[in-house]
Amino acid sequence: MKPLTILFVIAPAAFATGALAQPAQPALPALPALAPEPSQPAPSPAPAPPVRPVDTPPESVVPADGVDRRDGNWRIEAGYRGSYVRSSGYNPFSNNGYFPEFSLAASRTLFRSGRFSFAPGVAWDVGNTGATARGDVSSLAMQRITVSLEGRLHLGPPGYAYLRAAPGAAVQHAQIDDPSSPGAPLSNRQWVFATDLSAGYAWLVWPRFERSLVQPRLWLQGEGGYGFVAEQRLALAPALPSGSTERASGIDLGSLSMQGGFFRIAAAVSF
Repeated sequence: MKPLTILFVIAPAAFATGALAQPAQPALPALPALAPEPSQPAPSPAPAPPVRPVDTPPESVVPADGVDRRDGNWRIEAGYRGSYVRSSGYNPFSNNGYFPEFSLAASRTLFRSGRFSFAPGVAWDVGNTGATARGDVSSLAMQRITVSLEGRLHLGPPGYAYLRAAPGAAVQHAQIDDPSSPGAPLSNRQWVFATDLSAGYAWLVWPRFERSLVQPRLWLQGEGGYGFVAEQRLALAPALPSGSTERASGIDLGSLSMQGGFFRIAAAVSF
């Protein structure tokens, strides 16, 4: 055979057997498996800022044992009042110019600043006296109703000093038992203006040192001052019933003014 023919015969056989195949590439090493990344924890929330307490005014945080309750808010007092009257119109009703009275008062503290306080109230004084006028039995009774305006200076356990002004009104009833009067004594009743101005001291008796204890407290007090009662005309006449035909004659004892110096001593309870 010819050589060219042999070449064409061998070539297809070589391709069929892979003799002319490309050399095998070396195998690449296997990559190691990647480990899964660990899951990241969720970030924790930021802590809330601390809550600051609301500031409280100092007055509302005063401990109970630091409150002084010794003076109380309400006060009731009862005692004795003596007045010295210098009016000549008082002579038919008294031999010594002295007028005794029972005294009753109540007050409430409405304002306080440090050692000072203000306590308004009401007071009632009532008294009577008698003598002999021109041989006849005479008597004089008076009731006084006043509004008490009291300023106090507190001094701790010893008590407090006070000034008091007390405007108001008084009713006076003068009477003479005249035998010649037809069936009725000679009398006169009038309402007049009255006022007092006084100063005094209240002493705490019990309990004295338990300042924060809530309970009634006992006081003793004394005061002195000047009482003024407007002048009235003592024109006394019998109080005959309406329509009476009897003749009535009266008597004029002049003017009476129940003013002068006075003192008062009393016991009081505060709560």
